[in-house]
Amino acid sequence: MSLILRAALSFVAFVVIAAGAFAAERERALAVDGSARTYTLIAPDKASEPLPLLIVYHGGGQTAERARRYTRFDEWAGRENYAVVYPQGKNNQWNDGRVSDDISDRNANDIEFTREIVEQLVAEGVADRGRVFLTGASNGGMMAMRAACEMGNAIAGIAPVVANLPVDWECRAKAMPVLFIHGTDDEFMPYEGGEVAKGKTRRNLGTVRSADETISVFQRMNGCSGVKEMKTLDEVGRDKTAAVITDYDCKSAPLRQIEIQGGGHTWPGARTGVLADWLLGNTSEEVNATAEIWNFFRALPGR
Repeated sequence: MSLILRAALSFVAFVVIAAGAFAAERERALAVDGSARTYTLIAPDKASEPLPLLIVYHGGGQTAERARRYTRFDEWAGRENYAVVYPQGKNNQWNDGRVSDDISDRNANDIEFTREIVEQLVAEGVADRGRVFLTGASNGGMMAMRAACEMGNAIAGIAPVVANLPVDWECRAKAMPVLFIHGTDDEFMPYEGGEVAKGKTRRNLGTVRSADETISVFQRMNGCSGVKEMKTLDEVGRDKTAAVITDYDCKSAPLRQIEIQGGGHTWPGARTGVLADWLLGNTSEEVNATAEIWNFFRALPGR
């Protein structure tokens, strides 16, 4: 079920339901370039100090509610003591910087939307400005990369899932902690680079770099000299995947990749069905993306 605009150009907040242990859900709205934008905030009820803030961008054509269901970060918020935000993109899309006439809302100011979310929650004492993290899948993962590359030190770390850098822009950040999760059999976000969802749609959804090229950009940014550690997880036979976890040896910021061999355009560890697996490819059970992402972020020192 998609979110709707519940307020025009004013800030609103109200408690809706309990969302996990000791956490509450609030629907919020704020004004960006004269338009009302909405997001869902889930945070512990009785925080004694500003919390780490995790912003989760939904995938293209999806909704904030859908991202909440498959990532389930809100179930961690209370027990791990952090705030999680699920923002809603215009027309269920994010302006991740790809250039194509077939991509709607290419002029949506989603960078400013992200900044405004952070500023609002910092001003209210909810969020710690030095510990703002971004994640998302597909279009949402590319949005996380674009926001981090443009916002720089305002972001403490990112975790793009099944997402590569578009060919249309260059990352100008100096260094950025990153955890990548890629599927080698992803038919929508091509592991080897190229047209997005080629053969899956008649629309031109832009072109992306390969997974290796995307990682090499962050290797240069983070001053990485090689591989520090690599391990393979292949213990769950029924999911037809293996997870190769690589930590790079970096001077400026940590860089990790979880390559899902045989994995599709999916969120590892998510609850899926036969139809979803048929459409999107294999969902790995070797790792849980939500746990891997949060454990990566909470180990970071912050900005």
